[in-house]
Amino acid sequence: MDYHIKNKRLYIDGSPVSFFSGSFQYWRMEPGLWEDTLRRVKDMGFGIIETYMPWSVHEVSPGRFDFGKGDPGLYIKRFLELCDAAGVKVLARPGPHINAELTYFGYPERIFADEELLCRCADGTPVVLPAPPRMFPAPCYHHPRFLSEVRGYFEALSGAISDMIHPGGPVIAIQADNECSKFFRVHPFDHDYSEYSVRLYRRFLEAKYGDLEELNRVYGTRHGAFELVDPPRAFRPERPEDLPYYLDWVQFGEHYINESLGSIAGILRDCFGESVPLFHNYPTTMPVPPFNVTEAEEFLDFQGIDAYPLKSQYHQVRRGIKLTSTVSRLPVLLEFSSGGAYYTRPVDLADQEFTTWSALMHGIRGINFYMIVERERWYGSPLKRDGSPRPRHYEFYRRFLTEVRQWGLEEMTPHRPVLLLINREYERLASAATLLCPNSSLLTEFAGITDAPDGLLVSDETFGLPEPVAYRYLRLRAFWYWALTAAGVHFAIGDTCRAEDLSGEHPLVIVPTFDFLDRGLQERMVEYARGGGALVVGPRAPFSDETMKPCDVLGCHMRQPEEIRPGGEAFGVPVEEVSLFGDEADGDRGTTPLYRNPVGNGWLIHLGIVPGDICGVVDAEPFGPLVDTLMRMGGVDPSFVPSDSRIDVSVLRGDGREVLLVANPTDEAIEAELSHATGGSYRDLRTGGTAGVGGTITVLLEPYTIKALGKA
Repeated sequence: MDYHIKNKRLYIDGSPVSFFSGSFQYWRMEPGLWEDTLRRVKDMGFGIIETYMPWSVHEVSPGRFDFGKGDPGLYIKRFLELCDAAGVKVLARPGPHINAELTYFGYPERIFADEELLCRCADGTPVVLPAPPRMFPAPCYHHPRFLSEVRGYFEALSGAISDMIHPGGPVIAIQADNECSKFFRVHPFDHDYSEYSVRLYRRFLEAKYGDLEELNRVYGTRHGAFELVDPPRAFRPERPEDLPYYLDWVQFGEHYINESLGSIAGILRDCFGESVPLFHNYPTTMPVPPFNVTEAEEFLDFQGIDAYPLKSQYHQVRRGIKLTSTVSRLPVLLEFSSGGAYYTRPVDLADQEFTTWSALMHGIRGINFYMIVERERWYGSPLKRDGSPRPRHYEFYRRFLTEVRQWGLEEMTPHRPVLLLINREYERLASAATLLCPNSSLLTEFAGITDAPDGLLVSDETFGLPEPVAYRYLRLRAFWYWALTAAGVHFAIGDTCRAEDLSGEHPLVIVPTFDFLDRGLQERMVEYARGGGALVVGPRAPFSDETMKPCDVLGCHMRQPEEIRPGGEAFGVPVEEVSLFGDEADGDRGTTPLYRNPVGNGWLIHLGIVPGDICGVVDAEPFGPLVDTLMRMGGVDPSFVPSDSRIDVSVLRGDGREVLLVANPTDEAIEAELSHATGGSYRDLRTGGTAGVGGTITVLLEPYTIKALGKA
């Protein structure tokens, strides 16, 4: 297969792939229904289906597999041949973990009988995944016997379907494991403390520090060998100098997942060759620690996220997609709700209609709808278990795919001149300071909580630092998200671990900073400003690096506050703290929380505010003048700003065209005006009606609706 990824699209044999697909699990449907069901999938507008190929379903006894000789429902090659004949491509998902609401998530039960293969908690007990329909222990992906078992299944599967890889057949990509996330138990001090995990940890330290002398210098220890370094089993730093030891373990959690994925990917390439794209998906909309998309894309072709949102969770989806669409080579939603499982929150058609269009607003380049063909333990798909249509659902997907292609949205990208960077160092600290174990960082998303303050489940202890950085960082991250949104700023979200995010593509970049900051990141930030960018930082000037050793690469360009006021207000809003700086322009002392210093051809803008709880656009509205000032300092002109901050606008551009997607993510009807300076008239792409002429567009949006506007 000849494939490459360019401009966040997958090309096969020189042609771009329309990356819209739906889940169809052949082994859960009568084989006599496969052909007609595939025809209806194609008639809906889908050119791709996705299917799991579960280990536990195909293994009939240890080391013996049935791919159709015994059970016609497992005749996987026949299914793929029917896909090929129907003109439907296939995303293959062989696991070994598949979930799919299967007992044991697709692993053969016998795997768990060998206790040596199991992950271990900090106290040495096996890790148990509390998942329906039955809890089970988690295997360690770094144990050689487990990997040998996986290889045995993949080799057998390859023997059955290897000639079905494009161009000989319909398979155009293969998934390397599913939702690899330490089995959703993501608290860094929960697990894995098994033998092979600890061995990997020590190799990670050796690769990071190079020699033992450097590790001992950073840790303040006298270890005689890397093999003698034990991982921390709880987060108990007393001084800033203690933090590197603990944060290395948190960083290792990212490495642990990516080494797991790398092992599975290596076996897949051995079995299926180098000419098929490999991908992975994360079980959350926000791939922050322990997920590291940048590191994983060193060996995977692309990655995506999963989301099963209600329409009320618009901003949860928006925030995660803004990040994924920036950091992933090919940003896709690899599981997006089309119905729901029996044990999850009810997702109805109204949710699906609104959230599907919401996903396309912010940079997603493809969606796999899970499930497009219904099966047991599922409800609400456009095709029922007998393959017949569910009319209203079926028509929605047919209309959605038609409009996406007619309007050319697959060739368009969002116009986002501003970049908000999550700071991975502080994200790791926040992960370490998480209060609930084992999975609190996923709790608010899975529970459908929409208005909880960021930092709700993170400790406000200082852990030896001058202030509670973990807690304050999450509140600062939330402040920037809501303040930029309320001001109508078009912004992306990136990750400080990606060097490309400070390449100069965005004229204004925002990076939260506290007393310590990675030296390499400080150097990239200064270089970005010298190259002509506007860099917004704060509330602190960093004077230490990631090892807590002195470092003023960035801090030397910043001022120390003349006064720090705890509590009080800023811009009419209660805040936790305000730092006041002298205004050199007029000689006043201690009068402003904001100043700008020249750095090379650009600017460093320091904002000294520690915000309070900001949970939505209404909370953030008073900061509109501040955001407007920052944008103008950075040379970013406002465009398509709604008169009502609850309205959200995305400007999509490509091939000389422009489409506005305008969303009302509230339960109230809203009429608003969008001001812009480009001139011309706009029309509603669905109705053809005029939406505005000149510099103003008027929109009336019913609750939870999205309008598409194009230039007339």
